[in-house]
Amino acid sequence: MNKFISNQASILFLFALCFSIKTHANEMDHNHMAMSEMDHSAMEESDMDHHMHSVSSQLPLGIMGGQVHKKGHFMLSLRQMRMSMEGNSDNNISLSDSEIINLPNPYPMMNMPSKLSVVPQKMDMNMTMIGAMYGISNQQTLMFMAMYQEKDMDLLTYSSMMNRSLLGGFKSKNQGLSNVSISTLLKIKDKDGFKLNAQIGLEKSIGENEDYGEVLTPMNMKKEIILPYSMQIGDQSTSLLMALTFTKDIEDWSYGSQLKIKNTINKKDWNHGNSFNFDGWINKGISQSMAVSFRLSYSQINSLEGRDIRVMAPVQTANPENYGGEIYSASLGFNKSLKQGNILGFELTIPFKQKLNGPQMENDRTITLGYKKSF
Repeated sequence: MNKFISNQASILFLFALCFSIKTHANEMDHNHMAMSEMDHSAMEESDMDHHMHSVSSQLPLGIMGGQVHKKGHFMLSLRQMRMSMEGNSDNNISLSDSEIINLPNPYPMMNMPSKLSVVPQKMDMNMTMIGAMYGISNQQTLMFMAMYQEKDMDLLTYSSMMNRSLLGGFKSKNQGLSNVSISTLLKIKDKDGFKLNAQIGLEKSIGENEDYGEVLTPMNMKKEIILPYSMQIGDQSTSLLMALTFTKDIEDWSYGSQLKIKNTINKKDWNHGNSFNFDGWINKGISQSMAVSFRLSYSQINSLEGRDIRVMAPVQTANPENYGGEIYSASLGFNKSLKQGNILGFELTIPFKQKLNGPQMENDRTITLGYKKSF
């Protein structure tokens, strides 16, 4: 999997495949432009029936960039996510604080202890995402996204001396505008409730990547140091985004899947690893205005690439190798249709298996609230 997501040739091949299918679909659409009045009436009735079940055809809140809009159609979206992390593990094996502080410090220089001495306990990350979509044509939609992040981590510091006694705890905080992205969504196929769309875009990390914060050192002193990578708001990289999204509507049911790849194409001193995500879901309308969804997700993220030589605190998050891994999650969500077709959504995501690269805090749960306004 690592080779797959880091191989740009594979991405370019997928990109070429999307456009070749799109061209074929356009040719098919052109061949069917001549319709009789009876065909138009049948389509109108079908559209009315689809409108009755529109809430069941909405994507789960955690899926973004999967729907192509009609020409001239705008949609604004606001999502608020809260991700909680607690406890530490390595490759699906839980680790206690005593086990972590007996691990070697990879940077035992400049009076740093030879073993890890600071242990993350809990982290909350709030993410506010603002999105806008505009239908350039019935076949193509332009999408813009921006994210603001707030990070709050609790840590404990242990003495670097032989007894390794607990010295106390401290908090690490940071916040700021994280990244912006612009993408185009292309309709590949839309027939008999079956839809296949492609996404191609760029994401630019604009958050600071060298912020400082106050920590409690193993010498029981407060000190300002450059924060580890997990507490930085950005990495200043530029990434290529690509996705394929499939959906199928059957009366008041729908199901679908999405494959998404993020690959860094412009790097700085360090950057977060490439990622691969696959989601599959089923959606059921339980009333004319409410639908419930169930989603299974697989995420694979590479370790950090590069390093900031100033980051050398005796904590697991200072090691670029202790990032990424494989996460399997399940999500339960609800979409409620409001007046004028606007949508209010909720989704709860809980990981059920995590194979993390090196000692890391485990994902605990993610709660997402969202609102979509169309006009």
